[in-house]
Amino acid sequence: MQHSLDQLAVFIVQLFVIVDPLAAVPIFLAITSHHNKGERRAIARRGCLIGYFVIVLFIIAGPALLDYFGIGRSAVLISGGLLLFVIALELLYGNPTGTQTSSSEERLAEKKEDVSVTPLAIPLLAGPGAIVTCLVFASQAPDLFSILLFAAGAFVVFFCAYLLLHWADELARVLGVLGMKVAVRIIGLVLAFIAVQYVINGITELWPAVRLHPAVGKTSALVASEPSRL
Repeated sequence: MQHSLDQLAVFIVQLFVIVDPLAAVPIFLAITSHHNKGERRAIARRGCLIGYFVIVLFIIAGPALLDYFGIGRSAVLISGGLLLFVIALELLYGNPTGTQTSSSEERLAEKKEDVSVTPLAIPLLAGPGAIVTCLVFASQAPDLFSILLFAAGAFVVFFCAYLLLHWADELARVLGVLGMKVAVRIIGLVLAFIAVQYVINGITELWPAVRLHPAVGKTSALVASEPSRL
């Protein structure tokens, strides 16, 4: 039980850092600039709900999807770590991440009446990084109880995201442009640490499998048994 709770705490922290609703605040304000405060809050509520259900879908169906395509957990860790590291670099340099929204998407969003599905829910909140994180944790869930715990943890993250977007106007005034930039860079630094650890964990899981592979073992035995030619 304690191990499950520890995993849940790590999952919540990592998913919050990767969803990064603080970095989404200025983008959210830009794509909803022609809405009043009440409409903006309704869009934030719908967007967070849709994003949450997308994440829960991958938490529940993720392991079966990986099994169907024969994708191992080490592959998810390594590829996910590389993807997250690219996102972290963009955050550290203060660039809008390409996995969230592009400038053309933001311009189109400004003309749309409802941006709650796209680009707010997907890919701004429930983007590739968040999906990869859910796949990693879901792949190591031993039972249904752990899956439900991760779903509850995702709810906590998206509820916090909703609160930040709900008070986006006030938050932007309090922090200001400089404060938002500092917060985004700190989140990018933490995300870089998480990304590198994902890659290390993936290589660590993959290496014993490579070392103990039957073909490798036979080759080693042949080399050991062959007389030295020196």
